[in-house]
Amino acid sequence: MPRKKTTSAILSKPSSVRYQPEFCARLLAFFDVPAFHVTEVQKRDGSVSLVETAAELPTFAAFAKQLGTTCEVLKSWETKHPAFYEAAQKARDLQGNILIQNSLRGNYSASFAVFTAKNLLGWKDGKDDGGTPPPMVVSWEKDE
Repeated sequence: MPRKKTTSAILSKPSSVRYQPEFCARLLAFFDVPAFHVTEVQKRDGSVSLVETAAELPTFAAFAKQLGTTCEVLKSWETKHPAFYEAAQKARDLQGNILIQNSLRGNYSASFAVFTAKNLLGWKDGKDDGGTPPPMVVSWEKDE
């Protein structure tokens, strides 16, 4: 009787996909998509209306799935291969542009856009000056 694979054995199996330099171009092509597309829709009265539809936001998870690997493997390639690191940075810029364009056009809800920008692109609220402000000292002088 054959043994069943346990979930932990399946999850711990390393990716069989090995880095290839052409993955840089594939990554950029995957992320370099129009932010939205416009479709003409003919109404019953014969008039034509334009409908704008947001493109599916490309993600590293979707790209990893296409290659048959994981985001963790993609991150390791970024640390080991400078060309892949550069391509990944450009891909993040493309991803950010799609997010911004669709958010400004109202194709994404504001809460989704903010949440996504913070989590995928590392955006933050407010000004980040890199340090902590000096302590505030308050003193009172007694009038005599």
